[in-house]
Amino acid sequence: MTKSNVQQNKNGRILVDKILTITVPSYNTEAYIDECIPTMLQHPYVRYLEILLVNDGSSDRTLEKMEWYQRRYPDTIVVIDKENAGHGSAVNLGIQRAKGIYFKVIDGDDQVLSQNLAKMMEQLSRCQADLVIHPYIKWHAYTKKRRIVRYPLLAGRELLFDEVAGNLKEVEIHAATYRTALLRDNQIQVRERCFYEDTEYNIFPVRYIRTVCAFRNPVYLYRIGTAAQSIHPKQAFAHRQMHHRIIADCIAYDRKYSAGLSKGKRDYIRRIICKRIRSHYMIYIKNPMTESRMRELLRWDSGLKEASPLLYQASHRFPICVMRKNIRRMYPFVKAMYGVYARLFYRLQG
Repeated sequence: MTKSNVQQNKNGRILVDKILTITVPSYNTEAYIDECIPTMLQHPYVRYLEILLVNDGSSDRTLEKMEWYQRRYPDTIVVIDKENAGHGSAVNLGIQRAKGIYFKVIDGDDQVLSQNLAKMMEQLSRCQADLVIHPYIKWHAYTKKRRIVRYPLLAGRELLFDEVAGNLKEVEIHAATYRTALLRDNQIQVRERCFYEDTEYNIFPVRYIRTVCAFRNPVYLYRIGTAAQSIHPKQAFAHRQMHHRIIADCIAYDRKYSAGLSKGKRDYIRRIICKRIRSHYMIYIKNPMTESRMRELLRWDSGLKEASPLLYQASHRFPICVMRKNIRRMYPFVKAMYGVYARLFYRLQG
């Protein structure tokens, strides 16, 4: 760590600045919390780290376990107990309470790679960028297979976001570490009591980002493949109206701010929104279709076209473009085609 992070007060006591705040939203994560929290503590820079453990109204022993860790690491861990209001409420509260120069979100059922977290904290101590991007690992809970999601940026160099945004794929919440002041000073808040709000977390800060820096090693270990996850097809269909609301929020954001953005930022944001639009159709394709659900999808398609003809057209890619020709008639064909693709994909994955 650099010397600038350590100071003495008039009584000679060492004052340590917090380089990084990790906010850990947790709802009923009793089974995972003992795998999550220790991975953030197994490195030599714990004193430069603040961990906000946010208990989002859990009904199991999550809070009890959090308080156990707080007693053992009182200078690092802060427990926040609140009523249930969703993942987004924990993120919003974390932004408000954070003392670290940088801010990151790690879910209570996920983990970090301790050595790489330490290396990233070293980089953050010398960094001035508004956004730090690092690879992350998708870890399937049942197959135990891992896949690294990488970002093709030159590691260690501070770059202008405007210059790389046009060709940059979505920097997901698992890969993003923001300068805390950027989030707090610009009053970044995401929707509460709603799944899929991480899309807003990925988009809303973009208009304020000036510089970006990449870190070459994966830090976040993201658990996938559990039936309780909001991205699971059955869960996604059950919560499709929340997905719809998030897309509507992002379309409204694009409509309000796009004119004042650089082309790179504007294209970057619209690529993310189009990705979510296409995924909304896929929510229906992956689940059984009834007449009422078909009418619902037709209404959504019509409403989207009216709300944003530009994004409607921009999302007009295969296989969505095929289904849009005549949703009623083409839906069975697209669903069958997706089924073949899914079987081939999982076979290739082993």
